[in-house]
Amino acid sequence: MVSSRAINSEAAERPRRDGPPSVTRVPFTLDDLAATRFGEGPAPLTEVWAGLVELRNRPAGTAQTRWTTRARRAFPGTARPLLDLVPATPPWPSFIDPAVPDLDEALEIVRATPRSTLKEEVPVSWRGATRPPAWLRALADGDRSALETVVHALCDFYTACVAPGWSQIVATFRADAADRVQVLATGGLAAVLGTLHEDLAWRGDALERSGRAGEFSLGGRGLQILPSAVWTGPPLFAFQDGDVGGNALIYPARPEWPPYETGQASDLTGLLGHTRAAVLHALRRPQSTTGLAACVGTSVASASEHATALRTAGLVHTVRRGRGVIHALTPLGRSLLNGNANQLSGGNGDTRFT
Repeated sequence: MVSSRAINSEAAERPRRDGPPSVTRVPFTLDDLAATRFGEGPAPLTEVWAGLVELRNRPAGTAQTRWTTRARRAFPGTARPLLDLVPATPPWPSFIDPAVPDLDEALEIVRATPRSTLKEEVPVSWRGATRPPAWLRALADGDRSALETVVHALCDFYTACVAPGWSQIVATFRADAADRVQVLATGGLAAVLGTLHEDLAWRGDALERSGRAGEFSLGGRGLQILPSAVWTGPPLFAFQDGDVGGNALIYPARPEWPPYETGQASDLTGLLGHTRAAVLHALRRPQSTTGLAACVGTSVASASEHATALRTAGLVHTVRRGRGVIHALTPLGRSLLNGNANQLSGGNGDTRFT
């Protein structure tokens, strides 16, 4: 889930002169590694912010996600000030989405935003505009009634567009975090960080993200890892004080459930082929390519080929460990496999997705 504060932090990043272009590098000290953890749960205002940007970037008549389709229908008029405040592209004001898991606490943090922060951050909302809305100018001047308008708009957008799907957002967050446990057990925290998104990679003592050039320091505070059910964009870093959530990494969570209709008949052997179905079954336990080949009874090259095909389909993820790699199921792969357990183990049950 990405954070507007994340973007604002990145807008002010210190350019690197000695590294490859278009790479953001975040070094980790031992203190940072010790303090890095998954969040307690999704942050309500981070999901609100993510939802607003998704709506801004998916105008009516273009391709919509299921969430944006519902949110567009439910969008309350009282949240329209947020469309002035949150532009479609970065940078965004950073004060509207503290990465804390309690909505009331988050709203109070927004309500207590210092005047100096408003003066610095709100003008990014109207960059390039010759006549910004009067209420935004008042907000930039620290007007408390204008700030209260923002608080009420955030609350109303959450209530109308985010809260109805909150149980699914929480479930997706938990499923994504739980899926990383296998990688954590086999490869450690560095391996986990490198599997969160295709744009992220762990190199040496740093997490690198492709797409933008820069370097950040975590200051020994580590990262709060926040998979977002709403955000579909690239992973983003947020660098915040501890009282507003601390440093965070927000990225799109994997879907909790596979995109199949309930009741669809399943036959993995017919769908994937005997060997590939056996590979999927073997990966109930994370395996190296050599171990996978031994489990399935095929060559290492063949096991690697099948794992690559399953990874392309979103059923398997692979992380590097030393000179080798470890393959493990994604939530989608596990869900698909669980729906076919009887057939893969030789049973005759008529297993269906539920």
